[in-house]
Amino acid sequence: MILLALVAMVMYGAEKGRICFDGKKIFVQGEAPGLEAAVAPFLNRPLTYRAREVVEGKEVKAEKTALPGTLEHFSALIWHYLPFHAGVKVLAVTGSLEGGS
Repeated sequence: MILLALVAMVMYGAEKGRICFDGKKIFVQGEAPGLEAAVAPFLNRPLTYRAREVVEGKEVKAEKTALPGTLEHFSALIWHYLPFHAGVKVLAVTGSLEGGS
């Protein structure tokens, strides 16, 4: 079994915290009530974003929907929603991939 863990270090005003993805769910870590309140509306709902795709050799913009609890949802949250809709600064993203039996 392969385990995936991602952590985004974020800042909301003077509050710092982490947005974590354990492969199944996304959650906020740290004592930052303002950050939790800013992020909460986006954690458990599908997120729609625009992405570029190549279709028949041409680059087009496509609208995508990321479902909660997926890597795509974590990515959409960190790169599209938090900075532009919640006013949260993303400072860094780290991750690990562990394999086991």
